[in-house]
Amino acid sequence: MTTCTSTGSSYEKYEKTHSDYDKTRMAVGSEQIIRFLHAQFSDNSKQPRILDAGCGTGVHLQALKQAGFDLLTGVDASRTGLEKTREKLGSDAQLVCADIRSLPFAPQSFDVVLFSFVLQHLPHQSEDELQKATQAVLSDVAQLLAPGGHVIIVTCSREQMSPDAGCMWYYKYFAEAANKLASRFLPQETMVQLLQSTASTVRIEPLEKTYWTPASLDPQGPMQEDWRSGDSLFALCQKTPELFQEQLGHLQSEIDSGAVLTQIATVKERTERIKQGVLLFATKSVAASAAAAA
Repeated sequence: MTTCTSTGSSYEKYEKTHSDYDKTRMAVGSEQIIRFLHAQFSDNSKQPRILDAGCGTGVHLQALKQAGFDLLTGVDASRTGLEKTREKLGSDAQLVCADIRSLPFAPQSFDVVLFSFVLQHLPHQSEDELQKATQAVLSDVAQLLAPGGHVIIVTCSREQMSPDAGCMWYYKYFAEAANKLASRFLPQETMVQLLQSTASTVRIEPLEKTYWTPASLDPQGPMQEDWRSGDSLFALCQKTPELFQEQLGHLQSEIDSGAVLTQIATVKERTERIKQGVLLFATKSVAASAAAAA
């Protein structure tokens, strides 16, 4: 494992936050991903070669290993994240320190490439720049996929990220940062268009499951630094420290009054309708495979 020179994010300090990342994070969408992979490769005598690009602390790789997939590779620019992944998987996955913008693999090295809540971290100053950066990454990944290979993206819609109408109960208390974070997620229709440039089919599925845990529903959670490590929202909050302290004070008053419990209940009910994220499944087109081989 080579030395990492960055954390791979344009705004989050993952070398620090990955230390406590698993306190509230889970392998979101893993059940649907595993079901998809079993359906795609059930008639194949060979195991699919799976790359988790931006694997973080390895929660998806761990879920894939437990589901019987053995040819696993994880890439992340955070040394801490890769160390946490190694603790979970031992020698059961190849781990590489690299930026997703320059993945160090030969063409057609993989059958599946997974991005889970990664692409919004690409450096950009505008939505147009983010779109171009995402297109560049997806074009490069298309070269790494074998013919008929798959790209899987786990992400959120801007509605789901909304502080007023979304699926995260505490975003209401940090609305300015939540709106900035939501703007870093490309609209679903844009993501579909980008994937269609190299894919023959693109399918969107809402998350079927809600990922609540006692930790994620703890009203005191946002008051604790290690709890905050699990959400990049708080990296944006830190950019306005005085406002952040005011917002924490307001949240504490809502905790003291019990109002936060009503907020949590309201968001849980809403989340059953709007869900907590979406998955995009794209299959590499024959034309893209031929172009890559030319």
